[in-house]
Amino acid sequence: MAFILMAMTIVSCSEDSKSEDDGVSYGSSHNTGKNCLSCHSSFKLAGSVYNQAMTSAYMGAKVKIISQANGAGTVLATLTSDNTGNFHTSSSISFGSGVYVSVEGTSGTVKYMNSAITSGACNSCHGSSTSKVWTE
Repeated sequence: MAFILMAMTIVSCSEDSKSEDDGVSYGSSHNTGKNCLSCHSSFKLAGSVYNQAMTSAYMGAKVKIISQANGAGTVLATLTSDNTGNFHTSSSISFGSGVYVSVEGTSGTVKYMNSAITSGACNSCHGSSTSKVWTE
């Protein structure tokens, strides 16, 4: 799955780091770029966001999970990347036959993933078989 204009690398987050669906970034987490779901069984979706050059983590990015492509449909979750670029939620997400993702940085530019996802393990692909998630 290619994440257009986004290079979302999942980061394994610490349980005490809160980037849940409240739109506020808290603290920092660990293992940026790793598949969070491989250790954190309570997470339903998790990952990492990088700067445009993909050289450092991006704090404060808004990651939205949406029911239809290009921002159409219902917003199912809004997450904010923490001090180490990581985001996660333990809230249930109904992936069904697929949901879509967008990321927005402080510039206000929104980037959309062009294909649907059916798993919340973002870094199982991003930073591994596809590019990292990024924003500006």
